[in-house]
Amino acid sequence: MTDAEKQLLVSEVNLLRGLKHEHIVRYYDRVVDRAGTTIYIIMEFCEGGDLGSLITKCKKDRKFLEEDFIWKILKQVTLALQECHKRVQGKAILHRDLKPANVFLDLTHNVKLGDFGLARVLNHETSFAKTFVGTPYYMSPEQMNHASYNEKSDIWSLGCLLYESCSLSPPFTAPDQKILATKIREGRFKRLPSQYSNVLNDIISSMLRVNPILRPSIEELLHHPKIQAPSVPKEEGKRVSPVPRSDDKDKREDLHRREEQLRLGEFQLNERQQELDAKEKRLELRENMAREKLSRAESLLKEYQQLKTNDRVMELRKQTDFQDEIHPVALCADQKGKRKVRFVAQGKENGHHPLRERNLNGGELKRQDSLQQRLYHAKIRGAALKQIEQSAKYKSKQLLSMR
Repeated sequence: MTDAEKQLLVSEVNLLRGLKHEHIVRYYDRVVDRAGTTIYIIMEFCEGGDLGSLITKCKKDRKFLEEDFIWKILKQVTLALQECHKRVQGKAILHRDLKPANVFLDLTHNVKLGDFGLARVLNHETSFAKTFVGTPYYMSPEQMNHASYNEKSDIWSLGCLLYESCSLSPPFTAPDQKILATKIREGRFKRLPSQYSNVLNDIISSMLRVNPILRPSIEELLHHPKIQAPSVPKEEGKRVSPVPRSDDKDKREDLHRREEQLRLGEFQLNERQQELDAKEKRLELRENMAREKLSRAESLLKEYQQLKTNDRVMELRKQTDFQDEIHPVALCADQKGKRKVRFVAQGKENGHHPLRERNLNGGELKRQDSLQQRLYHAKIRGAALKQIEQSAKYKSKQLLSMR
């Protein structure tokens, strides 16, 4: 046994000798074998084994623990921690290694808190521990950050213990300690299985808050309606109430609780405000994009209309050789194969003039054929332009609907 292990053992013996509570494993005596350099500690025997073995059995059988039993664990471990955390002559004890394997059960499944090998004594009310000890799955964020910590670190470990008792697995798991530390610092975990009530889920969630100030104290847990622990008689005959009944202290605790609730509400409001600001910026960006698309669509439509007008002007310029009184559609062939001109206006020109018919020969007939072909191509272009205009209007309506 190394010197460090000897020191831990002596420290645990000294702590256990001073802790006498019905929910803490009782220390009876020690036997030192100097020849074999061995020390034997005589402790209370817990017939029900430990909570870790019970969780392993439930996991194997695919069964969950009853909710009433979870409340019983919460109440009795909290009472045991109260005995450790209460300051006697300015000293308090942090367990620092709360986990299912260190919670023992008797025949009636009453809880007995044990294994104080890593416990630490705080000498003053404002003292904080700084050493990095404990089982990683149940370490608090302040321990992972190598920061100072106090009794609220045990509250975090108790929350992890209760969560594992319900879910049959720790709230934070990872393949290595670095990823585990990141998950613990973030403080995100799944809800308890659906068979457990919202009340139990809420109280465990409050114990697993990353900010230690927002975690409930031992007194606040014992004030919970589902716990409401009565006065517990000590074995020496003295009766000590686990929950202080002083009116002034109750008022201070109530005020402290309200302040914490206000801080939490303010933090949530700030987060909500930031989300609203980000959403407003996204909407403003989308509106600007819609305006740009609409402006571009209007510009394209104007260009198209201008192009259409220019094409029409060019077409009319090419057709300047038409006679003003002749309608191109009125050109047709008669039954004898000769072509004649039909005038739109009424008058003597509508009659048959032999001289005019004689003049319609040779190059004049070719000119009329050319006019008819040009008119046919103009109609095709007009239909195509009309289809393009309808398509442009449809796209413009789509852009308008995106605003």
